[in-house]
Amino acid sequence: LKGHRSVGGLRASIYNAMRYESIEALVDFMARFEKKHV
Repeated sequence: LKGHRSVGGLRASIYNAMRYESIEALVDFMARFEKKHV
């Protein structure tokens, strides 16, 4: 699996109760992480 600790990367569990703003912040972080680590 991409994001599994044995192969590196990120995984996120997202729940229905999360606010939209929190998801936007997560997506922003993941995009910055990808640019830095690719």
